Amino acid sequence: MNKFSPITTDSSYIYATSDRGDRIDYPFMMTLAGIGILVALALFIFCLSLGYITAGIILSGSAVLVTAIVMAYFLHREQAALPVQARTASVSGADSDQAYLLTSRVGEVVYADSRFRQLMDSITGDQTISPFRLPFVNAEEKAELETIVKKLGPGEKKSLTITVEDQERRPVVLKLDLYHEQERQGYVRWNAAAGDTVDKPATALSRRMDLSGIGRLMDLGNTGFMAVSSDDEILFVNDLLRDWIVDLDEGDLQLPVPLQTMTASEKKNLNGKVSCKTLAGNDISLEIHAVEDFETPFRDEDISLYVLHRSGGDRTDHAMPSDVNIEHFFMDSPIGIAVVTAKGEVLERNNIFRNFLAALGLVKTKRLKDFLETEDYQDIIGKIEHTIESGEASTVADVAFKGKEEKRGQLYITRLEHFAEHSGVSILYLIDTTEQKSLELQFAQSQKMQAVGQLAGGIAHDFNNLLTAITGFCDLLLVRHGPGDQSFSDIIQIKQNANRAANLVRQLLAFSRQQTLRPKVLIVTDVLAELSNLLRRLIGETIELEMKHGRGLGPVKVDQGQLEQVIINLCVNARDAMPEGGKIMIRTRNIPYQESLKISERYKVMPPNDYVLLEVEDTGTGIAKEHLGKIFEPFFSTKEVGKGTGLGLSTVYGIIKQTDGFVFPASELGKGTTFSIYIPMHKESKREVAEEQVVQETAQKVAKDLTGKGNILLVEDEDAVRMFASRALKNKGYKIYEANSGDKALKVVQELEGKLDLIISDVVMPQMDGPTMVKKVKEKYPDLKVIFISGYAEDAFDKNLGEEDFNFLPKPFSLKQLAEQVKDVLES
Repeated sequence: MNKFSPITTDSSYIYATSDRGDRIDYPFMMTLAGIGILVALALFIFCLSLGYITAGIILSGSAVLVTAIVMAYFLHREQAALPVQARTASVSGADSDQAYLLTSRVGEVVYADSRFRQLMDSITGDQTISPFRLPFVNAEEKAELETIVKKLGPGEKKSLTITVEDQERRPVVLKLDLYHEQERQGYVRWNAAAGDTVDKPATALSRRMDLSGIGRLMDLGNTGFMAVSSDDEILFVNDLLRDWIVDLDEGDLQLPVPLQTMTASEKKNLNGKVSCKTLAGNDISLEIHAVEDFETPFRDEDISLYVLHRSGGDRTDHAMPSDVNIEHFFMDSPIGIAVVTAKGEVLERNNIFRNFLAALGLVKTKRLKDFLETEDYQDIIGKIEHTIESGEASTVADVAFKGKEEKRGQLYITRLEHFAEHSGVSILYLIDTTEQKSLELQFAQSQKMQAVGQLAGGIAHDFNNLLTAITGFCDLLLVRHGPGDQSFSDIIQIKQNANRAANLVRQLLAFSRQQTLRPKVLIVTDVLAELSNLLRRLIGETIELEMKHGRGLGPVKVDQGQLEQVIINLCVNARDAMPEGGKIMIRTRNIPYQESLKISERYKVMPPNDYVLLEVEDTGTGIAKEHLGKIFEPFFSTKEVGKGTGLGLSTVYGIIKQTDGFVFPASELGKGTTFSIYIPMHKESKREVAEEQVVQETAQKVAKDLTGKGNILLVEDEDAVRMFASRALKNKGYKIYEANSGDKALKVVQELEGKLDLIISDVVMPQMDGPTMVKKVKEKYPDLKVIFISGYAEDAFDKNLGEEDFNFLPKPFSLKQLAEQVKDVLES
């Protein structure tokens, strides 16, 4: 027997693929076809204009026919050379029984015969792969092959042996004979044969490759499969039979092996129930049946094929009704099922269970501890022992699996009286809960953030009332105590600290998504351009700042100041993560709807839409996996005490959420962090354009004289705020009426009978809130002007007022801000 046996076939079909060079010139052929069609169309239109419709049809049809004849001529001339190459295969001494391939000098496939296609398909799954693209075991062999092909002279022949990996990462040895084409310069002819190793015959490997597809099919049917040679050697077994005869600690089965390794029976007696043994010598009963009239590529050789079923003395040992097809019930179940002993040994598993472990890269695991995390393994073993002893089914257990992916599943355990030679085993039912757990974590995180946000918003509202009173009374004191007064500096200190507290409260409101935003339509690129100089000063000279802007960036409607705050916070965090310097990259691009569909599959909380993506990436230390889920929580920080408040990222989260956007972090320790911000694209209406112009014009006006006249109703349930606002406006010349609730405000309005010029009202009040009170007042006085004041965000209540216009002054506000707002509203 030769060291390298060819893979034989009865087919003589030659498969050809297109190549560069002087092969079929498709652009030329398309040009010919186009010219023919244009000529035919021109002739038809010309004849139609003269009224000769029949003549037009005949002439145009003739033009198409001539074009077809010309194209057929060129196709025949281009392809005529291919049979010549096939016929010259034996001229240079090539073995006509070997796999045959023709390539260019750079390895591009020109055509391949059925032997080569079969060989490549069994190794890589690609029938016409270039030899240079094979999965080489040794890179030096690939370099040697490329050198030989490059230096191969006219009429010269070279031979070499290479080792590649098949689809199951097993080594395959290939013997290659290379010939330089004399008839057509620039082409190389290849002959290939496969073998196990240099010292072993190729027949075992060839058979294994040809039978692997059949073996996988038998796996799906819960059927063992093997091939036995005339010398009573087992040449091939499928994965299921390998599981049956390979014990836990016996390693793998190295083929070929003598048939006596598995059974004492001779080959001629392999029919029906046969006593067999595992590699460790344990007895196992198998039903073996020979496969007759089975077509194989090595039909002429004395090779026998067998299918095997596992038997436990009697096919009904499984304590199930005899009319149930146990194998199909087990293997085709829509959930994973495994038969496991009390010691955690996996005796059998169905297709779903196998595929689940295969996705983790755990193919040949035979113990629970091989694929379950240690803590979960101990828990499951305890439940299995209890179930086997008591017969009671266990409760559902949630477990984590080992492997290359993060997967979780639920296991339900029941008892089975008999299985094969084992009595008292357990059945594990597996349900993949990976995606469900991911959604639960996202939902739990969202709920937690919402709860913390509500708490932060409530605290911020109360603080804003306190700070409004503090800063307001400071302003009143400063009216009486000027810069020369001894108390002036003390009052200034109080006001400055109150302003610092107000900034902290604004961050809490941003996180809780209750901050007052003034959104406008803008392009993110413009914001970054204005901000770039400030960012470079903030991050320092040791850190490089790079910006990449997408083309045709869509508009977004956001508060520019708050968006700038988001970018600044992210860049400052990135700077702190790179104490020894590094690089910050800010990228922007459009995310069309179709692309967002894929993103929404990854992030379930993000609906499909047209988005603008803003990414801030750094090359810093990264964020630990256990911290990644907590970074948006208020006051959570990994920095040293005094180095930060822990509100930076929570502010980012709140601002982006309040603008209906989404922010997702991705980080790897030692490599850096990326924050991806998705902001919905904005489609601007004409009304919004007009409103934006009015806002800009109003912002340019500066009220110089803050005194005025008019009757104002001040509605505020916080006594300190109402007292300050009342005194401040009285000092400016206004007549003030006060009410501490919505009900009392309605009574004041009724008593004044239309003499009011303005209502200043808090939003959230007991019994009747501000918007409800204002609606009732406007039913009788629709033109009455209103200013709302609140520690909450404008967005928290503007939907209650519908399309009506209103003015809003957020707390805390100063005496000057209050006076300016009143003056502007009364004069508008």
